[in-house]
Amino acid sequence: MKLILSGQDIELTEAIKQYLEKKISRLERFFKNFNPEEIEVKAVLRKDGLETRVEINLIVLQTGEKIHAWESDGNLYSALDKVIDEIEKQLTKDKEKHLNNIRQAKKEKALLKAPSERKPSFRPQVEEEELIIDKPMAIEDAILELEEKKLQFLPFVDISNGELKILYRKKAGNYGLIRTSCRI
Repeated sequence: MKLILSGQDIELTEAIKQYLEKKISRLERFFKNFNPEEIEVKAVLRKDGLETRVEINLIVLQTGEKIHAWESDGNLYSALDKVIDEIEKQLTKDKEKHLNNIRQAKKEKALLKAPSERKPSFRPQVEEEELIIDKPMAIEDAILELEEKKLQFLPFVDISNGELKILYRKKAGNYGLIRTSCRI
């Protein structure tokens, strides 16, 4: 990484330069696939009243990506720590965003594959059960049996005309009646 360091109203000692270089070296892990000469770090340290303001601009020349962060603190070293932490947060966020884009692209690519390569969708099986209706009954008797057995629905044969009907509970507490028939 190329480090360009400048100070305004601050004397840049060798200790400050070494400290900043050590802190910036923590950022190298984010740029493993880049040429170190393609990454430029511009740091400006200035006195702002009783506080020290540290501004860092990180520029990746290969991609044109720029990251800017600044912090102020009464202690120069504390301000340097805070601004490096902020840049790390931004780089981590950018890395996660990039990885999410890659994951999303892979998902979309998988969806575009031929249908024969996709898993078949789940279809529930139909289990057949036998229903034996003992005797025909009137609607009133069907309501009593529905209440007595605490059922949600009850199929029965209507005594008046011999049709198969289904009595069911509605959410409001009323009952519904379905008349069945078959058209051929």
